[in-house]
Amino acid sequence: MNDEELLQHALKLSERAGTLKERLLHWDFGPIMQMKYDTRASNYLFSHEDVPFHWDGAFHQEPAKLLFYCVESSGTGGETLFTNTELLWDSLSAAERAECQAVRLRYQTEKKAHYGGEINVPLVQHHPVTKRVILRLAEEVETHLNPVKLEVTGVSDPQGFYQTMREKLYHTDFLVEHQWRTGDLLVCDNFTFLHGRRPLGQNLGRSFKRVQIL
Repeated sequence: MNDEELLQHALKLSERAGTLKERLLHWDFGPIMQMKYDTRASNYLFSHEDVPFHWDGAFHQEPAKLLFYCVESSGTGGETLFTNTELLWDSLSAAERAECQAVRLRYQTEKKAHYGGEINVPLVQHHPVTKRVILRLAEEVETHLNPVKLEVTGVSDPQGFYQTMREKLYHTDFLVEHQWRTGDLLVCDNFTFLHGRRPLGQNLGRSFKRVQIL
């Protein structure tokens, strides 16, 4: 796919009407983001490091869907992880759900890439279309490359709560791990799923284009 074909495919997946900018999220580089390793990276997204679980647009505008198109991959390394927070919520006990309902999360990061700032959000939210419960639990990013700080409030043991929930994100009942092949086209619901990345390892040539669909 060339860029025009990719944009046309993304537009078919948008449930909005209007112009390109009203249907696809635009940044200062436009609607297509080139995701690849950069030795001069100031943000961990473009490094060889792992990428903790998060949802896109948290510090700006949340897209409904994410479209990934793999330009190059040699196989092992840089696998993208998706965790289904609707299924995770369904697995919780009544006591665990009540605890989650009280939690708020404060995220803060310096703008060194296309996003940055501070947000304060409830952990428990609802999918805007299906109305099912989703969980907005992005992980704290502990790196020298543009770290993301997290503060948990609403529970007596914030760190213990965070670690318990973080472990659940990686449970095989909710997790899908995608190993990229050149030419792969993948669409993800940005509300139901959180996503992250394994370290690139030897797959430093791994690259794809991403479009965020409103």
